[in-house]
Amino acid sequence: MTRLQVPYRSVLLEPRDFDAGEFDAIVEKYLEASRRAPVILEVCNDNIQYLVFINEGQLYYVAVSEGAHYRGMRLRDFFSGVRCTPFPTIIAYQADLVLYHSLLVYLQRKPDLKVSSELVDLDELLDRAEEEKMSAVLSAREPAGLTLLRYQSGKAIACYGSRGEKRTPCANPREEFLVKVYTVTARIPLEINLFTDLVVTHAEDVKPIPAGYAGPLSSFYLTRPPRVVVRLKGRPLKTYQLAGAEVTIGRLPENTISIDNLSVSRKHASIASAGNGYTLTDLGSKNGTLLNGAPVASAILADGDQITIGKYELLFQIPTSDEGNPENLDQTVIIPHFRACAAPEAAPARTRPRASSIPRLLRKSSLEEFPLGTEKTVIGKGRRSDIKIGGLFTPGVTVEVVRRGDDFVLQKVRGRRTVSVNGSKTDEKVLEEEDLITIGSEEFVFKA
Repeated sequence: MTRLQVPYRSVLLEPRDFDAGEFDAIVEKYLEASRRAPVILEVCNDNIQYLVFINEGQLYYVAVSEGAHYRGMRLRDFFSGVRCTPFPTIIAYQADLVLYHSLLVYLQRKPDLKVSSELVDLDELLDRAEEEKMSAVLSAREPAGLTLLRYQSGKAIACYGSRGEKRTPCANPREEFLVKVYTVTARIPLEINLFTDLVVTHAEDVKPIPAGYAGPLSSFYLTRPPRVVVRLKGRPLKTYQLAGAEVTIGRLPENTISIDNLSVSRKHASIASAGNGYTLTDLGSKNGTLLNGAPVASAILADGDQITIGKYELLFQIPTSDEGNPENLDQTVIIPHFRACAAPEAAPARTRPRASSIPRLLRKSSLEEFPLGTEKTVIGKGRRSDIKIGGLFTPGVTVEVVRRGDDFVLQKVRGRRTVSVNGSKTDEKVLEEEDLITIGSEEFVFKA
């Protein structure tokens, strides 16, 4: 296997041999370091290479090599597999958000263009990216090296190389990219990729580390999450895995478990992780919530508990380690958005205070953050928009986020096309932590 040397800002941990038994302690160390800047851990030997992406105290994604290609894997599979990796070497890199996101795009997305450097005019390709005002990632790969160029709205904003050279500020990332590529192509041809789909995702079993959790991290991720089986008259309808910090149950479609029946309140109940367990809470519902036949306001759940909401039964189950593969179940996996998975006010050893408490919007395609520090923030195509959205297929919609006391309210003020929050069409909504706002192909996450 040819090991891919990924681009990086600096090396936090020089290559070293390690015992897989040390891995929990190493991951904990870099979970804390990632609160200051993203971290990429590499674990490899002559036959396999893992790349672990960590940010804001959260294990986000793991890619594993398959020859010249990479695929994502579940965190539980990674923790299981890394302990069986013979004679591993570990390295830790520090990245910035743009590099971190660009690497995820390279590893996750299919390129719009894939061609040998011998068959493409790079100057012409970059001219096209600028003329069409692309937000894109271009990669140039040789067997063991990778160079990335990032475009934002037609402007080259950063170039990253993986050859270990000392980085110096560059006023022209495009020229830096061309010099790097042409220097190598004088010897060997490179694979050139162009990515314009910049939406990235996380590992499917991402979950928050509960405050006060003191056990091994590997055990935490190797444990199967609880699940809820929704039944009507004893007949199973759907199975949900509780992979997030909290799920809500109610009639509205914005609930994690939506039950469209008049016997169910709009926001009826919630199930939230608490320490090493899960708590059921009634949210002031009209008909109440029953646990094993008795009404409850709040209660700790145990394996086999039966929750009754309206005409429906919800069976709470804690899977055992010897059960079959969960993918064989008829289920919907609940995976919150990236920051929703961040550890909630972790224990002091893992906590780092936020630099700012100003609410903001995170643009998912580029990981840009926009503070909502004024009374009104305008999102749209217009020149007076505070947050500009563009692209040929972006609808002509203007949206405002207005401050009302301690609340921030999303309002559609112009345009015939729809705006949605958490998948539901809306013209006005009081925003809550981790609400997903969709405007055309653009997605924003509200951070309170």
